[in-house]
Amino acid sequence: MIYLGKKLAGQSLIEILLAMALMSIILPALLTGFVASRGGKPQQSRRIEAIALLKEAEEIVRSVRERDWKSFAVNGVYHPTVSGNAWYLDTGSETVNELTRTLAISDVYRDANGLIVASGGSLDTSTKKVDISVSWDMPYLSSITSTVYVTRYIGNRADEQTSQAQFSQGVTDNTQVTNDTGGEVKLATNTKGKWCQPNLSISSVNLPITNVPIAVSAVEGKIYVATGATTSGPAFFNVNVSNTDPPQSQIIGSFDNYQTNAVFGENDYAYLATTNNTKEAVIIDLNNFADPLNKKYAEAGYFNATTDSGSSVSTDANTIFVYNNRGYVTAGNYLYVFNLSSKSGSRPKIGKRINFANSGDKAGEVYVRDVGGDTYAFIAIEGSTVDELKIANVTDPNNNNKWKIVGQINIEPNNCSTLESGKAIFVNPAGTRAYISSTNDASFKEFFIIDTTNKSNPQLVGGIATNPPCTNGGGYEAGGMNPEQSVVVSLAENRAILVGIDASGGADSEEYQVLDTTNEAAPVKCGGLQISSGVYGVASVRETDGDAFSYIITGDGTGELKIIQGGPDGTYLESGTYESATLDMGADVAFNRLITNSVLPNGTTLDFQLSITHDIGGSCNGVTFNYVGPDGTSNTYFPESGGTISLSDSGGYVNPGRCVRYKARLMTTDYYVTPEILDVNLNYSP
Repeated sequence: MIYLGKKLAGQSLIEILLAMALMSIILPALLTGFVASRGGKPQQSRRIEAIALLKEAEEIVRSVRERDWKSFAVNGVYHPTVSGNAWYLDTGSETVNELTRTLAISDVYRDANGLIVASGGSLDTSTKKVDISVSWDMPYLSSITSTVYVTRYIGNRADEQTSQAQFSQGVTDNTQVTNDTGGEVKLATNTKGKWCQPNLSISSVNLPITNVPIAVSAVEGKIYVATGATTSGPAFFNVNVSNTDPPQSQIIGSFDNYQTNAVFGENDYAYLATTNNTKEAVIIDLNNFADPLNKKYAEAGYFNATTDSGSSVSTDANTIFVYNNRGYVTAGNYLYVFNLSSKSGSRPKIGKRINFANSGDKAGEVYVRDVGGDTYAFIAIEGSTVDELKIANVTDPNNNNKWKIVGQINIEPNNCSTLESGKAIFVNPAGTRAYISSTNDASFKEFFIIDTTNKSNPQLVGGIATNPPCTNGGGYEAGGMNPEQSVVVSLAENRAILVGIDASGGADSEEYQVLDTTNEAAPVKCGGLQISSGVYGVASVRETDGDAFSYIITGDGTGELKIIQGGPDGTYLESGTYESATLDMGADVAFNRLITNSVLPNGTTLDFQLSITHDIGGSCNGVTFNYVGPDGTSNTYFPESGGTISLSDSGGYVNPGRCVRYKARLMTTDYYVTPEILDVNLNYSP
C-alpha cells in the first residue's frame, strides 16, 4: 500500500506539468487570434485608405507636372495641397487621418543607350523620379510605396543625323563628309602643304632693294624683313599676307636709313638691331606713317646701349628679341636689357649689361623664355668663345643670382672643329630644348639639339663627338650647306627647317632642308629645296586656322621673299571643324542629351558644342547661334560620347528652344588616322 501511494502522487505531478506545457502553447495562439480578430478590421481599413491616398498622389503628380514642369522638377520632399481649382506641391510630409503621406522627387540618370540606371550614367534633365509613401502606426507600423517616373511631357524623342545626305547639309572646315560606312564626318585629306614635301609654287615678293635681305621675322598675317645694308635707303619692309588659299602678299609699308643686322616683329611694332652707335635698337610704329603718301613708317622710340657707367658703346647691335615688355639686344659680347613698358622715345636700360663671350665675339641669335617664374636668355655665340650656347638668368636685376650667366655648353670640346660658331637658336616653350645651327665644317655637324632642362648644366642630346672619328655623337650633318638660320616649325610633328648657302668649296647642296627631329640624337632630312641664290633667313607661322607657312629671304633679285606652305606629313590635316545644318524642331522643346557614335583611333580627339535658340517670327532663318558646352558656357565641350544638355536662358543660349545646331572639333596628332563622326542624336522632350 505504501508503494502504491507514492506511485499515484508522482503520476499526478506529471499530469500537472503536461497541462502547463499545453497551456503555454495554446494560450499565446488564443490571445494572438483574439487580438487579431479585434485589430484585423482597422488594419484593413487603414490599408484601403492608404492605397487611395497613394493613387491620388500619383494623379496629383501628373497634374502638377502637366501644368508647370519647371516648378515641379525641383528635388525635395513634398505633399499635395489645393489652391483654388488646382493641385500644388508643398514642402514636407502631411498627415491625413493618422496616415503620413510623402512625395520625394529626385534625379534620373541614363546610360549610353538611354536606359535608366541606379548609379553612374548621365543626368536626364527631362525626367524625374517620384517616390510616394503612405505610412501609419496603428494598429501596426506599416507602409505602402509607389515609384513614378515622370517626363517633361508625354515622352522623350530623338532627332538623329547619320547619313551622308544629312551630314552634307552642314558646313565643313578642314573636314569632309564621306560615305565609307553609310555616312560619316572626317578630317579633310591633306592636299595642302607638307613639311617634308616643300615647293615654291605659292608666291614670292620682289623687294625694291639691290642687296641681299638681312633678316626676317613674322606674325600671323605679316612678314617683317630687315634689308638695311647701308645707312641710307630701305631698312625694313612690312609685307601683308592674306589668310586665303593660296595666300596673297603685298608690301604695305617701309622704313629707311638704318643699317640693320636683325629684326623682331609684333602685331603693332617692329624692332631693328642696327649699327647706329646711339640707337642700337630702333622701334617702328606699324600703325603710324611719318610719310603716308609713300607709306613710310614713323620711328617710335629707340635704345642706346651703354656701359654700366653710362658711356655709349660703339659696338653694332647684332640680335634683338622682345618678351613681356622687355627688349633684349646683343652688341658685341654683351647682352643688354631695356624697358618697353612704353615704346616712345629713349628706352631705359634694365640692370647691368651681361658679358657672355670673349671680346670680339658676338651673338648669332638670342631667344628668351619664361620657365617656372624665371626668365632666361639663350644666346648662340659666334667667335673664339669655346661655348656655342650660354644661358643667362635675366629675372631680377636687383638679385645678382638672377642676373647672370648660369649655364653654358661647348658642343665640340674634342677639337673636331675650329669654327666655334652658334649661328641661330630656337627654344621650346618649356625651356627644356634648344635647337642650334652652326657654321659648316666638313669634319663636323651643323645642327644640334641641347637638353636645357638643367639650365646650369645643358647637355648635347646624343652625346659629344669623339676625335676620331668626329662623325659620332648627337647632331645633323647638312652636307655642303653653310647654315644661316634654323627654326623649329612644329614641335608636335618634330619638324625643323635649316636654311643657308653653299659652303665655300663645298658640294652643291639643298639650301632649304627640312629635318625630322623625332630622334633628337640623330635628326634626319625628310625633304628639301635647291635654291641656288641662297637662303639667308627663315621665319615660320602657324595660323589660327591650322595653315602653316615658312617665309624665307633669298638672294633671288626678282623675288627675295618667298612663301612655302608646310603642314603635317600624313594623310589628314591636323584639325578641322564641322557645323551641322540648322535643325528646326517646329516649336520650343527641351533638349536633354547629346548622344553620339564615333570612331576615335589613338592620337585623335573629338568634342562637341551645341547652340539652341528661339525662332524669329516663326522661323529659324537669321537667328544667331552661340555655341556652348555641358555647363552652358563657351569654355567647355561635350566629350566624343556626348552628355547631358543644361537648361539655361542666358548669354544668347537657351534651353528649351526651337532652333539648334551642333559643332564638332576633330583633331589628330597621328596624321595617318582621323576621328570619325558616325551618328549624332539629340534627345529632347516636346
